[in-house]
Amino acid sequence: MPDFQSFRNAVLEDEDLQEQVISIVNTATANGSGLGDGITTLAKTHGYTITSDEVYAHTDFLGQDGDLTDFELEMISGGDRGRTVGC
Repeated sequence: MPDFQSFRNAVLEDEDLQEQVISIVNTATANGSGLGDGITTLAKTHGYTITSDEVYAHTDFLGQDGDLTDFELEMISGGDRGRTVGC
């Protein structure tokens, strides 16, 4: 299995990794750049070897296995899992 897919699977199974990915995406969105390098660095710290070119080439990976996971839906909607709205 290619490292990108292995890393994707690890992210989908680990809420801490999901939070880190969300943080990288939010920062890259705010800065207008850095997504590929941020995800590449995160993957490397967890033992996966991917390039920023692979990150950009796989930006359509959400939902590639059929139904979107809750995490993937959140990535699309830009939700903030860390906040709860109280009455």
